[in-house]
Amino acid sequence: MANFYHVFIQPKKGVTNEQVEKKMNLSKDWFRCTYSVWILYSTSRIDKWQERLRPLIEPGGSLFICRLDISKRKGWMKREFWDWIKSNEKKPNP
Repeated sequence: MANFYHVFIQPKKGVTNEQVEKKMNLSKDWFRCTYSVWILYSTSRIDKWQERLRPLIEPGGSLFICRLDISKRKGWMKREFWDWIKSNEKKPNP
């Protein structure tokens, strides 16, 4: 079953945006909210995401991942974010 995840990532020195994006591309879909905050739509579990992202973090970086319940939501984000959420909500779960 696919879930939404909130990911805060501050990579260690020397890690490029392209390296981070390559890892995020392992999800079914993602949206980058800010430089450090991503929302993923993925069938992988949190521990798998930690394992995938750890090489980009250690030593000296920061990482926080949590499952995101989007069933009740409000806020001011770009229209493309809301469209992204809605399109992923409609996708069937394997």
